[in-house]
Amino acid sequence: MLSVNVEDLIKLGKRLLKNSRIENPQFETEILLSYLLNVDRYKLYTEKIEVSPRIYKTFLKLVKKRKKGISVFYLTKKISFYNCEFKIERGVFIPRPETELLVEKTIRIYQENFYPRKIKILDIGTGCGNIAISLAKNINKSIVKGVDISKKSLKIATENAILNKVKKRSKFFYSDIFSNINEKFEIIVSNPPYVNQKDYEKLDEEVKKEPKRAIYGGKDGLKIIKKIIKESPKFLKNCGFLIIEIGYDQSKKLKEFLPSDLKFLGFEKDLSGINRIAVFKKI
Repeated sequence: MLSVNVEDLIKLGKRLLKNSRIENPQFETEILLSYLLNVDRYKLYTEKIEVSPRIYKTFLKLVKKRKKGISVFYLTKKISFYNCEFKIERGVFIPRPETELLVEKTIRIYQENFYPRKIKILDIGTGCGNIAISLAKNINKSIVKGVDISKKSLKIATENAILNKVKKRSKFFYSDIFSNINEKFEIIVSNPPYVNQKDYEKLDEEVKKEPKRAIYGGKDGLKIIKKIIKESPKFLKNCGFLIIEIGYDQSKKLKEFLPSDLKFLGFEKDLSGINRIAVFKKI
């Protein structure tokens, strides 16, 4: 085999992925290479790194799998979220960058309403634990509990809590929304499944390889959101907050099923100007 350097592999990967209409071929090539070489992405350009025949062959195998629609994050089994690194596996929902807005809003609400008190936070539909763990790392005086109906997700979330050194202040366990909850919290957060039937059918096949129950929110996308909003006052302390991520077309519908003891405070827009985070307060 002729010698191959990192620059050659970046060009090769970019070309192969671009031909398969991957949206960010260079970025994804860099992720695969940094994973295989166990270096930060920027070092692909700043250091002279030798590529062994084994790395070359493995790289081509991963590119081939990526071309078949397997997410780059499932291939590398890790993802960055809110300056933390998380383990991820097939069968577990992949965190999206826009959900970082939910974490940012929650931290601000803590600082403006509870600091420096100790608080308890509940994360509904925790997935790999990215929201819960990010909050535990950034709110030192918090106890965070994450619930999910996926045993695999709960296992990965627990491993991620250990990885991010917040195991003592976080706990993950089974609950179908509030079915296994018997206490009250200062803050409840959730990135629930909210994609409606029409939009789900139009999703890329790559997205459909993720667990459907973590994405699909029923015919109108509001099945889980309704339950969370209606039942949350029973599990919030007085003046507690519910902070929830919603779909692009759902902001006008939330007040239709708002309980009398929950006050709507407003929305946070994402980078596209869409109402992405809805905030409520128990009254």
